[in-house]
Amino acid sequence: MRIRKATLNFSFVAVVLALVLGIAPSARSQTVLIKMGDNQTLNGTNAPSPDVNGHYWNSVDSTQFFPALTNINGTVGGWAVAFGFEVGAAGDTDANNGPAGAVPPGTPANCVIDTNALGNLGIKQSVYNYYVNSEFELQNLYPSRTYTLTFFGSHSQSPSDYTVYSIFTNSAYSMLETAVAQYVQYPANPSVPNSNMVVSATVLPPKNGTLYVQFLGTNTVNGGVGTNKAGGYLNCMQLTQGPSTNTPPPATDVNKTTLIQFVNPGTNVNHLGFPTPNPDVQGHYWNSVTSANFFPMTNAVNRINSVAYTADSLGACFSGFDSFNGPDSGTNGVTVTNNISDIATNALGYLGVATAVSDYFVTFQITFDNLDPTHQYALNFFGSIKFPASEQTTYIVQNSGGSTLAQTSLKVGTGQFNNEDRVATVSGITGPADTTLRIIFEGTNSVGVCSNGPPQFAGYLNAMSLIDLTPYPAATAPPVNSTWLLNFNSANNPPIDRGFANPSPDTLGHYWNSMDTNYYAGPVALTNAAGAATAMTAMFDTSKPAYTNANAPTRFGADSYNSPAAVPPGVGTVSSPTNAIINANALGYLGIPTAVCQYYVNAHFILQNMNPAHQYTLTFFGSHGYNAPPDADNLTVYNVYSDTNYTALIASTNLCVGGNALGDWNTDRLAVIGPINPSASGAMYIDFMGSGFGGGQGNRGFLNDMQIVDVTAGAAQPNPFATWQSNYFSNAELANPAYSGGNADPLGKGISNTNQFLAGFNPTNSAAYPHIISIVKTNSTNLVITYLGASGDSTYSPGFASRTNVLEFTTGTVNGSYSSNNFVSTGQTNILSGGTGLGTVTSFIETNVVAGPTRYYRVRVLVP
Repeated sequence: MRIRKATLNFSFVAVVLALVLGIAPSARSQTVLIKMGDNQTLNGTNAPSPDVNGHYWNSVDSTQFFPALTNINGTVGGWAVAFGFEVGAAGDTDANNGPAGAVPPGTPANCVIDTNALGNLGIKQSVYNYYVNSEFELQNLYPSRTYTLTFFGSHSQSPSDYTVYSIFTNSAYSMLETAVAQYVQYPANPSVPNSNMVVSATVLPPKNGTLYVQFLGTNTVNGGVGTNKAGGYLNCMQLTQGPSTNTPPPATDVNKTTLIQFVNPGTNVNHLGFPTPNPDVQGHYWNSVTSANFFPMTNAVNRINSVAYTADSLGACFSGFDSFNGPDSGTNGVTVTNNISDIATNALGYLGVATAVSDYFVTFQITFDNLDPTHQYALNFFGSIKFPASEQTTYIVQNSGGSTLAQTSLKVGTGQFNNEDRVATVSGITGPADTTLRIIFEGTNSVGVCSNGPPQFAGYLNAMSLIDLTPYPAATAPPVNSTWLLNFNSANNPPIDRGFANPSPDTLGHYWNSMDTNYYAGPVALTNAAGAATAMTAMFDTSKPAYTNANAPTRFGADSYNSPAAVPPGVGTVSSPTNAIINANALGYLGIPTAVCQYYVNAHFILQNMNPAHQYTLTFFGSHGYNAPPDADNLTVYNVYSDTNYTALIASTNLCVGGNALGDWNTDRLAVIGPINPSASGAMYIDFMGSGFGGGQGNRGFLNDMQIVDVTAGAAQPNPFATWQSNYFSNAELANPAYSGGNADPLGKGISNTNQFLAGFNPTNSAAYPHIISIVKTNSTNLVITYLGASGDSTYSPGFASRTNVLEFTTGTVNGSYSSNNFVSTGQTNILSGGTGLGTVTSFIETNVVAGPTRYYRVRVLVP
C-alpha cells in the first residue's frame, strides 16, 4: 500500500532511527552503488571500481544523465538502472566538512568512517563528496519488484542535524511513497560528522518504473526538527532490487512436467544459441529445442517420456529466432552471457531459470505429438523481450485440424522493460484423438519486415512447460508367484520378422513367456514370473486371423521394425535389442528392453486354465514409431471377451502406442484392465487392433509385452512379521518365542520385536533402536538434538523403504521426573529412507527454546 504524507513530524523521525542498523549483504547482480560527485565536481573524486571489496561504483554528477548504471558485480546489462538529477533541482556539491574534515578537505584517505557498520557503502573514496538539498530520478525499475534504497549522509557544522530522504512516485514530487531520516552530524555535537549510520526504505515503483528521490535538511540543530529544509546531505547510496511481488505458479509433479527452452540455431553474434545446462539451478532437466525435429523428450527429472516436438515456420516473412534484446541482453541488445537475466526467478516457478530464457522464437507453430487422449494437460508460456514489435503475444492451442481449443495472452515487454515475472497458462486441455496439439503464437503488430526487422504479427516465446495433469497408474510389483509375463515375438520367428530372444530370467530375476509361432498350433503352458510351471496356457487364435482385409499392412504378424530399439530411434531396424529407449521405472516388470523391442500386430489370442473364481488384472504395453493413417494410428484398443466368437465383451482399454511424427513411440505408458473374472470355463479371449482413427477398422494395433496377475491368489500373502522374523532369526531362534516372538526383546534394548519390526530395526544388533544421542545448545535459544532415527529396512522383501521420525518433548517436575503420557510434538519431523535396519544418525534443530523447566526429548517413529 502506498502512503502519502504531506508533513513530517519529530515522532516519525524517531521511529525511523530505530531501524538504522547497517546494510545487509545483497545479491551482487541486483544491486547498484552510487557515489554523489565525481572528478568533474568541486573537490570531487571518483569511486574506485572495483573497490577493496571487489564492488563496482557509479560516480554521478548533475551535468549529465546516466542511462545505464553498472551493477555491483561490474555488469552493464540486463537490469540497467538510469540516473539523473532533476533540471534546476540539484544543490551544491563539495567535500568540505564531510567525513574527511574541514577546508581544505584533504583526501579520501582522511575520511573517518566505520567501514564495517556501513557495509557496501563503507569505502572512503565513495563517502568523500556529497550533494546538498537535491532531487533526482531512478529510472528503468520493474513496477512489480520492490526496491530498497539505502542512504549515507555525512557533514559537520551543518544548519541541520537531520536529513530527510523522501521517495515519491510522480515527477511533481507530490505523491509521497515513504520517507526516512538520519542525522548527518551528531546531535549536540555538530563538529562530528556521521561515520557509522545508514538508513533504508523499501518501496514499490509506479507503472512507469521511476522513483523520484528528494533529500532536504530540517534547519534545526541539537536534535530538533525544523521546517526551513536547509542542510540536507547525501554522500552515497545503494539500490537493491528485491523479489517480484507476483504470485509464483504452483509447483507441479516433476515426473509429469516437460520443460522446453527455445534455442537459436545460428552462430552470428546477434543470434547466439544458449542451451541451458542440465540439471539447471533448480535441479531440473530441460529440452533445448531448435526449429528442427527433436526427440525423445525428457521430463524434468531426466526420464524419457513419449512427447515428440517439432516446429514449423509460418512463412518466410513471419517466423524467426534470436536473443537480441532478450532477458539476458546488455544495453546494446546483444546477449553476451546467459546467466544474468532480467527475470524474477521467484515468480516464474520452474521457468525462472536465467540460462533457459535468453533465446526466443518469433511467430512459430510448435507441435507436440503422442499426447494421451485420455489425459488432460496444462501449458505454461513465458515470452520476454525488450522493445518488442508487439507488446502482447497470444498463444493459441489447436488440434491438428486447426480447431482452437484454448488461447491465452501475455505482455512480453514494453520499451526497455522485458517481461520478467509473468507466465501465461492454459489448463485442462484434453489430448486429441490423434494425440497431436499445436501451438501458434503471434503478436498484434500489423506491419513488419523480414530482412532487417521483426515479422508481421510478431509474437515471442522463450520457454514453456507441458504438464500432464492426469496420473498414470503406477507400475505394480505384484507377487511373482501369481504373475505371468508375456512378450510377443522371439528369435524363433522367421528372419523376415526380425525377432530376438528375450532372456529368462531377466535383469530383475523374472521369467518370461515368448509368444511366437510355437503358440500357433495349440495351447502352451505358461511359466510364472518366479520361474515355476503353471496350469495357465496361452495360444494364438489363428481361426480369427486378425481383421483380414485387402490392406496388407494391417494383417496379423510380428516384427521389431520402428520399435523402441530401432536405429535411428523409432525408425528402421533393431541393431541391438538391449538399446530400447523406454522409461523402465514407469513400466515396472514390463520395462525390459529385450521384451519391448518386438511386437505383434492385430492378433487374437486365448488364455485358458485360469481360475474362474479368481480375479485377474491384465496390463498391456504397446509401442511403435511413425503410426500414420491409414495403415496405422496412434491408439491401440485391447479387448477381453468371454466367448470364442469375441462378441461377449468383458472389458476394454486403449493405449497411445506412438504419435504421427517420425521417430515417436510410447516409452512410459501402460493400459490396465481389471480386476476381472475369466469365463466360467476359465478362459479369456483377447484381441487388439488400431482404434480406426484416420481409417477403417483394421488399422494396425501393437502389443509388445503384457503382464497377467492373479490378484485373488496374490492377496493371500505371507504374514509380513513372519517374513521379517525369517530374515533375522535362525531356525533354532524361531523355535524359541521367548527370543524371536513378538513380545520378546532378545538383546534387552527396551523395544519389543513387534515394535522393532514396525520401526524397521535389526533385532540382532544391540545399537539398532531409536534413541537420543546428544543435545547441544548452539546459542541462547537453539538446541541441536542428534539421534539415531528409523530409516527403513532394505535387507529383505518387502522391507520398509522409509520411516517418519517425530521429535517430541515434555517438561520435568520439581523432583526431576516426567510423565511419559505428556509428551507433545515440537512440530519437527524427518523422513529418513534407504536404511538397512541399522537406523541413520541425524539431527533436529529446535529454535526459540525459552528458559524454563527441564525438558525431556524423545523420538517417535510413525508407522503408515
